[in-house]
Amino acid sequence: MPGKRVLLVGDWAHRDFCEAADWLAAQAEPTFTASVTAGLAAIRHAGAANPLAETTAEPSAAQGDCQSAPPRLVPDVIVVAQSRPGQIRPLDVERLHAASPLSRLVVLVGSWCEGELRSGRPCQGVIRVLWHQWQPRLMPFLQPGAAPIPGSWQLPRTASLDERLACTVGPRWPRHEGLVAIHADTHPTFMALSEACHAGGYATVWHVSEESVAASGVVAAVADGISCDTPGIRFLRQTIRCHRPAPVIALLDFVRRQDLELAKSEGVSAVVAKPFLVYDLLWHLDRSVASSRVEQQPLATDNSACWS
Repeated sequence: MPGKRVLLVGDWAHRDFCEAADWLAAQAEPTFTASVTAGLAAIRHAGAANPLAETTAEPSAAQGDCQSAPPRLVPDVIVVAQSRPGQIRPLDVERLHAASPLSRLVVLVGSWCEGELRSGRPCQGVIRVLWHQWQPRLMPFLQPGAAPIPGSWQLPRTASLDERLACTVGPRWPRHEGLVAIHADTHPTFMALSEACHAGGYATVWHVSEESVAASGVVAAVADGISCDTPGIRFLRQTIRCHRPAPVIALLDFVRRQDLELAKSEGVSAVVAKPFLVYDLLWHLDRSVASSRVEQQPLATDNSACWS
């Protein structure tokens, strides 16, 4: 099945977007442009060699009935990469929409834009995705079949922020099986994460951070309360060692690029930034369990094997 046609506009050389750009280049039919002006030019004047261009076009009045206008790029999705506030103006997004009104509009924002909803002027009527959310938010639509498509993709541009948030509640999620170990300091946190896992069909067991709980048959672990300081990294290493070869998903507060890279270098399967949607956690959980491709082995009953 051919990949979806994607027009990529903006600061795609920024390090916040490097993984997303590499995946899109391999899995979609992308056209990369560095500016809105270049993106508009690609839509209006795509050459015949461009695989994203339409193969047919209506005759141009200026050229006469015997000639055809240049083929146009009609992307399934327009993804605008914005690494800092104000880099892409809302007016520029509206120009892209006017040039290709049937295309889905996504704004992928970098770490400097995470507070824009509170103190800035973010673009309206778009699917807004933070740089660390791109996998669960973009991949299901661009590579359908692996997971349910996020509800925000089904809404019209006129949907409000409240309506976009409401559509994320209670998605229909494929049911899976397996035991997930949850490392959390408090029982309310464990219950919240447990309910999220139950929505995907998983059973859960609570591992208190200070004292490991023996369990067997764990297919994955979720580690909450991680910070990338020295104690946090030590805890993360212990968690990974305790549950190996089962994948470990780390939940981080206000994740920065260096935190994500450090956690990944320690061997976590995925990093989920808080606050997050249940959808995000289940997407990473399902993908991590599926990709591990290992038979679960019983955990050691001696606590020192996990936490020495």
